[in-house]
Amino acid sequence: MNKIFPQGDGNDNAAGAKALPGGEGDMPQNLPSFLVARCGDPSFWIYSDQKCDGANNCGDCSDELSPVTACPPCGPGWWPCPSTVFGYCGCVPRSLCRDHTQHCSDWSDEYSCPGP
Repeated sequence: MNKIFPQGDGNDNAAGAKALPGGEGDMPQNLPSFLVARCGDPSFWIYSDQKCDGANNCGDCSDELSPVTACPPCGPGWWPCPSTVFGYCGCVPRSLCRDHTQHCSDWSDEYSCPGP
């Protein structure tokens, strides 16, 4: 996840973040818009290829679970479950299944997942 940082004025004096209506931060203007995506918290952004990759890149799972993201179901290397691990949203890697550690709030990674 990338934080919108204040722009400097060239003299090491920080200015406020570029503002959008409502005072929210702005994504980098030097990148084409199809390469970046805004997170649920508008002061954070990610690269577009980080959407729907199973990882919590935004910190609030908006890149994985947001209605506008429309991610496909978990891929073959993933187990669908309500994750207890901050790094994942809705799916956990099958490599974490049956490792005697709870990664899903319903414990399905330990009792239902067939494993890697």
